Amino acid sequence: MKTVLIFVLLALTGCASTGSSTVDKTKMAEGYFMKGLAYFQQNNLELASSEFNRSIQTDSSNKLSYYYLGLISDYQDKLDDAIKYYNQAINVDSDFSEAYNALGRVYSKQQKWKDAIKYYKKTLENKLYTSPHLPYYNIGEVYMAQKEYEKAAEAFREAKRYVIQDFIIYRLGTALLEAGKIKEAISQFQEGVDMAPQSALMRYSLALAFLKDGNKKSALAEFKKAAELAPKTEIARKANDYIKTLR
Repeated sequence: MKTVLIFVLLALTGCASTGSSTVDKTKMAEGYFMKGLAYFQQNNLELASSEFNRSIQTDSSNKLSYYYLGLISDYQDKLDDAIKYYNQAINVDSDFSEAYNALGRVYSKQQKWKDAIKYYKKTLENKLYTSPHLPYYNIGEVYMAQKEYEKAAEAFREAKRYVIQDFIIYRLGTALLEAGKIKEAISQFQEGVDMAPQSALMRYSLALAFLKDGNKKSALAEFKKAAELAPKTEIARKANDYIKTLR
């Protein structure tokens, strides 16, 4: 009986030791990750990579270290490595929406449009994801690249439904203009001008929309404003060319 008791106590001691070791490794891995993140934010990618690798060597379930190694590879145009790391992050957490969205961006860079849309849509399957406007915006950009402007407008409209930001409004207006929906484009650009009145690009785009609509007076006013807001730029040069023609 005494021998059995000693054996049980030894077994329990072993379990406690294993559990403590696991916790220690997790904390160590998180510490390496935080050091890597600090280096990443300083744009010291070499030291950041070193710390992220130490993190996953200590605890292979640290999904954020894989993700940031993917980001670094992505920035360095090592796209195959980026895909590998993002997939490793997803293997740890199948609901890791940021990694799915990042994968979509890599495939967009490679002009693998079907794969890009596939992973952007995977991002949206997670109903707890707090930034659905990003994959919708990215889907819009994929369709813009393929000149499928109505589909692009639909995606940008979905992005705007979640977050009203001037860059989303600008791309929605551009897609509508390219799709020949001029009145709708004007409405979007006007909203964009109200939100960002100092944006020369938004003013220039509104001027183009007015011009396509036959409203030369309003177009001239917006071209002038665009040229004033961004002197000595390509926008100003193009705007001034239109101004000379419209006078």
